[in-house]
Amino acid sequence: MGIAVMWDTELKEIICQNYELEWDWDEYQAAFAKTCQLAHEVEYPIGLIAEVADMKHIPPGAIIHGARAIFSLPSNIVLSVVITRSGLAKSILNLILQATQFKNVIYATNRDEARIYIRTKLDRLYTEV
Repeated sequence: MGIAVMWDTELKEIICQNYELEWDWDEYQAAFAKTCQLAHEVEYPIGLIAEVADMKHIPPGAIIHGARAIFSLPSNIVLSVVITRSGLAKSILNLILQATQFKNVIYATNRDEARIYIRTKLDRLYTEV
């Protein structure tokens, strides 16, 4: 499969999506469904890490598919962190974020940094309660 989806650890606080160099929209839809399934397994706030390879090509329709996904994310995903060095992926994601006014997506350079961002966000949520 072009996109693998799994829990980062047994704690079930972070869902990880790992994108291969090539994938299609059927694989994307299956990965999104799996992401939603995992998110609905828990009733507390969680994070999402999308590790995108150094893509040189993204299938047509990325803005429509991306915007639809952002509006359909389970509400307990409180922060999405994208790891990529691909200028193409960042450009398309920035267009989607501007169009949707979605604020809970940030970039990281590696998985450890992404985990820190999510842990900080979750800690803030728990201390506000």
